[in-house]
Amino acid sequence: MPPQAATSRQPISPQRFYTPPGVVGDGNDDTVPPWSEADSSQPMSVHGTVARLHAAHPVAEHADMDGVVVLSSAVAGVGVSTLAAMLARTLTQRGVKCVLVDADLQGGGLDVLLGIENEDGSRFGDINAPLGNVDGKALLRELPVWDGVPVLSCDPWKIENPQWWEIQACIRALAQTRRTVIVDMANHVGLDSLKDCAGALHIVAVEMTVLGLARAKTWLKSLVTVDGNGGSSPILVGIEPRGTIRNRGTTGVAEACEYLECEIGIVIRSDGKLCSALLEGLGLRKPNTTMRKALERLADRVQERRGGKRADHGTRPS
Repeated sequence: MPPQAATSRQPISPQRFYTPPGVVGDGNDDTVPPWSEADSSQPMSVHGTVARLHAAHPVAEHADMDGVVVLSSAVAGVGVSTLAAMLARTLTQRGVKCVLVDADLQGGGLDVLLGIENEDGSRFGDINAPLGNVDGKALLRELPVWDGVPVLSCDPWKIENPQWWEIQACIRALAQTRRTVIVDMANHVGLDSLKDCAGALHIVAVEMTVLGLARAKTWLKSLVTVDGNGGSSPILVGIEPRGTIRNRGTTGVAEACEYLECEIGIVIRSDGKLCSALLEGLGLRKPNTTMRKALERLADRVQERRGGKRADHGTRPS
């Protein structure tokens, strides 16, 4: 499927999803939220914008983030999107109502990864939230569904990316309609202003190589800075790189934990058939037994952190 040129975004139907919060600006600045009370004639930093936004809406700050799970990694290509989708599917199979949000503004394409790119439904390119509020139930009804999981995807090669406040508004709204919102945030590019997710549970994918660990160590320090020490400690998931022969070139779990000074209790090993299907554009197939057990342990960790009941699936806790 050849990439299409980016075009300007238009809502599917004006005001279908959105209700005004009560403070509306002129909406002409791409960096400042249109409802901000900022004076557009003055220079403004991103952090200053966030402070004014939170001052205008103090009740909404970090609202309903208990059910939000953010997945990220230091660099692209580690497998965060695949991990996010499989975690959402695993939790859904346990009866946890999930929704999957693609906040990878550089890569995106979660619907293509899952094989639902031709399914009817809304993507981020269809959403325009200039007033900062989204009707979560209406949005949820418009999303395509993959294996029982509603998916809000981002396709940057088709249409321009959403603004950070539009992503924030969607996450907030969906968090009010679903018990768990799984957010693929890749490496946070373009999302530095999205402070709401400081209150979310973070899962960090760590490539189990020497270079991967070095990048992950820097990444974990940056997460502490972004969260302001206000969020819970992240769950680290080791990802074994594809294409290695007999685990040559990979780092052991004990060595990785010692270097990062953090626990890596779950390691995802490569599934050749699943990777081949993804590369051929056949969608995300069901994982093999080894990967499935690792995903079940990860789902256990997520439910335990969020106070939910852990399913009995016959695997030992790690």
